[in-house]
Amino acid sequence: MVSSRYRAIQPSPTVSLNNKFAELKEKGESAISFGVGEPDATTPEVIIDYAAQKAREGNTHYTSSLGIKELRDKIAQKYHNVTGKDVSLKNVIVTQAKLAVNMAVQAVIEPGDNVLIQDPSFVSYPEIIKIAGGIPRYFPSREDGSPDTEGLKERIDERTKMIIINSPSNPHGWVASNDDMKSITEIATDHSLYVTSDEIYETIIYEGKHISPLSFPGMEERSFIINGFSKSHAMTGWRIGYLISPPEFTKYIDSYQQQTITCASSVSQYAALKAIDEPTFPQTLRMTFQKRRDLLHSILTRSDKIEFKKPAGTFYAFPKLTNGMTGEEFSNALLEKKKVLVTPGSGFGPSGTDKVRMSFALADRDLEEGAKRIVEFLE
Repeated sequence: MVSSRYRAIQPSPTVSLNNKFAELKEKGESAISFGVGEPDATTPEVIIDYAAQKAREGNTHYTSSLGIKELRDKIAQKYHNVTGKDVSLKNVIVTQAKLAVNMAVQAVIEPGDNVLIQDPSFVSYPEIIKIAGGIPRYFPSREDGSPDTEGLKERIDERTKMIIINSPSNPHGWVASNDDMKSITEIATDHSLYVTSDEIYETIIYEGKHISPLSFPGMEERSFIINGFSKSHAMTGWRIGYLISPPEFTKYIDSYQQQTITCASSVSQYAALKAIDEPTFPQTLRMTFQKRRDLLHSILTRSDKIEFKKPAGTFYAFPKLTNGMTGEEFSNALLEKKKVLVTPGSGFGPSGTDKVRMSFALADRDLEEGAKRIVEFLE
């Protein structure tokens, strides 16, 4: 019999919808997807070529379970420069970014502990917490997407161990201000909580700037930083990222990695080593996404049956439906009638019931056509 732990895991709503979309494409339908959570670009040739060169040189074997030293050095130096804190090899583990979230949560919580996540937030956070034996607990957001810090404090009890923050945020594109992050870190230090900061979208910001909680006083001992190259360098398929943890946790997380994936892919690590020194591509990608964001906004705001606020970061929008439909109803009907895929907002938290998530990481032509179909459907 399948274990209760596995039976309790909910499938990802984004993956399930993408499977339905794939079926339409296989039938030859003119279907358009706003659901995919990855850049539509290909990994830059210079990165592919470097990784291939390193593979041909024989670097196709196990690496250190912590990751190759050159890459860890560069990651540590990057975060030292960004935060001003003493980040070194003793903090860095190269791994897959989503696995890094799992490892951070499992490193801290015991069964029955709770972890605070923003409503709305990335669909995998609640399931990752449940897999670790914890209880996900949502805290509210303000109208602009920023965390309601008073609501956050109200949800803290003696079993609360961690806050997970994602800025820039999937699904609504909120970007933390200095005051936002200062408030969160002060709450964490006051209540002896750890903060896991998912910074995978750090290079995709249109308004504001990226701020890491590690920058603030006292956070060296309680910050887990998740980052990677999937979104910044169009490297989702390479499955490569990293975790920066307080030094006391590193050897234990390393042991977990040794007993699960052993080490990150050697070829992917060399690709990441090249990517971390390649700043031009992320800048170009960001400008492309900003133009698409503005194009999507200009089309969808032709209808008064949807409220679209421009996201400050990421390549996601989280518009609110004002036509009386739930996000689930709207998504299913839109896919059936107009062959356009959007993701119901309910998968991202209780506040998402009347919202949908839309990725604008798709070709301009498809984006324009898909947005027009949505307006036609709404009207």
